[in-house]
This record gives sequence, C-alpha cells and structure tokens, in this order.
Amino acid sequence: MNRRMGGQLILTAVNLEIASGKILAIIGPNGAGKTTLMECVSGLQPHQGRVEINGGEVAADSRHQFIFYQPDQVLPYPDHGVYSTLVFFQSMMMAAKDRLDEIIGRLRLESVLSKSVKELSRGYQKRLLIAIGLLSAAPILLLDEPFEGLDIKQTKEVVSILQSEKEKGRTLILSIHQIADAQRIADEFLLLSQGKVLGSGTLAQLQEHSGLATGSLEDVFVALT
Repeated sequence: MNRRMGGQLILTAVNLEIASGKILAIIGPNGAGKTTLMECVSGLQPHQGRVEINGGEVAADSRHQFIFYQPDQVLPYPDHGVYSTLVFFQSMMMAAKDRLDEIIGRLRLESVLSKSVKELSRGYQKRLLIAIGLLSAAPILLLDEPFEGLDIKQTKEVVSILQSEKEKGRTLILSIHQIADAQRIADEFLLLSQGKVLGSGTLAQLQEHSGLATGSLEDVFVALT
C-alpha cells in the first residue's frame, strides 16, 4: 500500500496481514504513518493498493461492512450528554441494550453518564471512544491509540476488554505509540518508521529478523532503526 500527499510518499510499500481473531499492533513514533495507514485500510483516504478480507478484495466504499475505525481525539457531539451519545450509537449500530449496559459497566462509565462529552477528562474521553467502537458489530475493529490518556490501572482494564473481544473471534488492529502497551496485548506487530515497514510478525519472528536471540519488542525496534 502506498499513500502520496503533495508529491511526498507518506506510506511506501506497506503490507499488512493479520489472521482472523488476532490482535495486531502498529507501532511507531509520532509521524511514522500509523494513523494514515489505518485511514487507508478503512477506506477514508485514497491510496494505491488493495485490501482483501477472507480472500477477496473489498472496495473502499464497501469496507464499512467489515471494518469499524475509531480515530483518536475525535469527540462526537461534544455538547451532548455521554449517555445520550452512547444510546445514539447503540441505535445507529443496532446493538442490544444489554450490550450497551455491559460496555458501560466494563469501561466504568457510570459516574460520567450525566456529563456532557466535552466535560470529560482525557481518560474518560478515551473510554467513551472505545465504547463507541465496541458497540459496532463489525468483525474488524481499528482503534487509534486506545491507551493514550489512560493510567496504568485503566490500561490494564482496557487490555482485558480488548482481549475478551478477540476471544469472541473479533480481529483488532491497534495503533500504539507505547511499545510496552503493544507487547502486553498484541499477537503480532507491524513496526513502522517514516512510512516504511521495518519488520512484521510475532515477537519471535521480529527477534530473528533483527538478529537478536532474545530481547523485548523495544530492543527489536531499536535494533531495526
């Protein structure tokens, strides 16, 4: 996949592959092209390349049938109440009321339901965005920086929630800035720098690719940059 903007290549020959029911983490510093890649995969940005799901190519205007993309820091309806916003998305996505109640409980949103969206702290804003993503029934969920703004305890809770989605057979692609968070949750990794792939695969495969017999994902990333 290639993405050119203003004559400059933002993404260069990026290949992304993930098996159904797995979690893939796209890792890279700010400006690496993580968000651009997710927007291209979801069909929001034009690009050169193709997206295949279950062995067949899916056009950009049809990907919403399979993919739900939740961007970072894009707050819906900031002047509206948290609960009414969630109910709106529940209705739009045809999710069951029990599903909404489950998501509210697991993300601990009960205490802020009566607030307006713009009143939420950074951490609660992030939990609201994750809740909206979870209300979607799309089999492939793309989350941009799902742990940004969360403290350690909240991150562990969200990790548990996303892993339970994987156990239900859902495929997750996560853009993650903090390498430790990525290693905690993902089955496979795509290491991105300046719009180019440094390596991809499991931690063991990346260790082999980088020439390290052992080492953390951070060690691998440093070795490849």
